[in-house]
Amino acid sequence: MAVRGAVLFRLARPAVLGSVMALSCTDDMCGCTPYMPNPIVGVWSATQFLVTPTGQTQIDALAAGGSLTITIIGYHTSGSLIVPGSVTGGAAILESMKGMVTLNHSGVSFLLEADTFVQDLTWQRVGTTTLTVDNQVAGSAAFTITLTKQ
Repeated sequence: MAVRGAVLFRLARPAVLGSVMALSCTDDMCGCTPYMPNPIVGVWSATQFLVTPTGQTQIDALAAGGSLTITIIGYHTSGSLIVPGSVTGGAAILESMKGMVTLNHSGVSFLLEADTFVQDLTWQRVGTTTLTVDNQVAGSAAFTITLTKQ
């Protein structure tokens, strides 16, 4: 199965990312300003990480040895994404989650240096301890992921 390509790994666009990151938290329309404390600060780890490549069966990336951890400090992010080769159908993927986070009502968006499916998904806040995506398509796979605040 090949979910690598456009879904799990793309080259980062640092020049564009820098411009977007500089503007990401200056607009009151996004629900975040540099003067507001970020309500989702903390360490978030995947407690569910399911990948369904188009036309194939669902794969539990956590059971296969994968992980997704994002630490949010202010509006800056760090952490890592690990997707084993058994999930990608090729080489394993290890990417940094370094970047920024923006908030909009009940949603969360990530603007990351590494251009992965994580920033292509629309994350929903559920209460104060859960970020989720449910069967969202990015590239050639659908993702169901739950990040739980640690």
